[in-house]
Amino acid sequence: MKYSQKTADLIERMCRNVEREDFDLNKEKAEELILKTYDIFQLKRPKKIVWCVDIFDKKFAGSAGSARSAGSMGSALDYDFDWYIFEFEYYQNPNKNKLPNENDIKYLEYCELLMQAKEAGLGYRVEWEDTLYLVPTPLVRIDKHNRFHSLAEPAIRWKNGEEFYCIAGVEIEKEKWNKIQQKTLSKEDILHEPNAEVRRIMMEQLGNQRFVEICHPTTIHEDEYGKLLKIELKSDEPWIGIRVQDASVDKKYILRVPPAMKTCHEAIAWTFGFNDSKNYIPIEQA
Repeated sequence: MKYSQKTADLIERMCRNVEREDFDLNKEKAEELILKTYDIFQLKRPKKIVWCVDIFDKKFAGSAGSARSAGSMGSALDYDFDWYIFEFEYYQNPNKNKLPNENDIKYLEYCELLMQAKEAGLGYRVEWEDTLYLVPTPLVRIDKHNRFHSLAEPAIRWKNGEEFYCIAGVEIEKEKWNKIQQKTLSKEDILHEPNAEVRRIMMEQLGNQRFVEICHPTTIHEDEYGKLLKIELKSDEPWIGIRVQDASVDKKYILRVPPAMKTCHEAIAWTFGFNDSKNYIPIEQA
């Protein structure tokens, strides 16, 4: 899709907002910018402004819940910025038979004010009972696939507020993230992890060679559908798992199955809920 250089510059400006390493919150500037959005539409400005630490702050969460129940508006400032891009580009290259009107211009002015408020450090807003509740924008870390990701710090964090640890888009508890980051995962950490996505991330970060060194798996059965592994545990019965690849998303998983499983076909059938593996026929064979 072709678009103007001005639109390209706008997209780059948005990306800088998301990817900035740090910022100084300018509350006074952010407040005035967000209040100007009321003026554009000739709406009465709220009487009171309250700043909250993050979106989990009881003041913000409570007012946001009440506002949603009443059908009011409260959201991230850049919630509709995809439409901002489309409208901005249309304004640069309009249809000659349908030129931008007064409402289009107002919308662009409104979005520009939101953009400047975002640059001043404002992230979220909600109005309830003549009070405007504001929350700073979080610092966010993403990978090349635009997934929340960091092995060095929280992937999402509010200054003096909540923090969230993510690897390749998967949220992980801080303690587990620390073990992944410090490369101190144990056999039990991996095999007893109940969340398959988190277990996958653990194994990916560990690497196949290190996984073998730590877990010492033996192969029970292997075919084109996967590999059935057995791993001995000191305080429990052997851990049996089927290692498979989800071709649709190019991800590898190891899924725990009952100890009675003897073949990959049996194990995969069990993961799909088939008690009798004879009833499971892979698509490739159907």
